Amino acid sequence: MKMVILLLSLLAPFISAPPQDETVSPAPGTAAQLPVIFAFEHSAAADLYISSFDSLSGISLYMTEEELLQIKGTPQQIVEDPWAGCLEYQYADSSAGVCGGVVLYVHASPSQAGQYGLSLNGRMLNPQAMNVQDMLGAPDFEAEDGDVYIRGEAALKIYRNTESGEWAGLDLFDAYSF
Repeated sequence: MKMVILLLSLLAPFISAPPQDETVSPAPGTAAQLPVIFAFEHSAAADLYISSFDSLSGISLYMTEEELLQIKGTPQQIVEDPWAGCLEYQYADSSAGVCGGVVLYVHASPSQAGQYGLSLNGRMLNPQAMNVQDMLGAPDFEAEDGDVYIRGEAALKIYRNTESGEWAGLDLFDAYSF
C-alpha cells in the first residue's frame, strides 16, 4: 500500500486538473465587450480597379438600338461592318456596333479620345498616358496587336501599333460574340 501512495504522489502533478481561469462578471450597468471577428477583410486597393465593363463613351453594351439613339442621338453615319455583319453607328466620340437591335461593341480611336476624352464606366481613361494598368491591373491576355482585359461577359481590347507601341484604338465588346 505504501508503494501505491508513493506512486500516486509522484504522478499527481501529471494527472491533476489544470487550474481554471477566474471569470469576472462585468460591473452592474455595463455590457461585456465581445471580440469582433471579421468574416473577410476588405482591401481599399481592390476599389481602385474597374471590376466590370459597363460603358465606353456613354454607350453601354447590350443596350437596345432605341436606347442608343435616345442617349447619343442621330449618328453622323451608319455603315455596315464587314467583319461582324452588323450596322456601325458612328458618332463624333465613338462608334457602336449594333447587331440584332442590340449594341455588341463600342470602338474609340485615338483621335476621338484626344478630342472628346475616353470614359470607361464614367472614369476617364487615357491609354496615351498609360494609366490603363492603374485602372485595370495587368492584362488578362497580351496579343500581338494589343492587350485584352476581361470582366464577366465583357472584354476590353487596347490595340497597339506593332512598330511604335502606341495605342491605335480601343474596343469594348461582348466577349462571346466574336
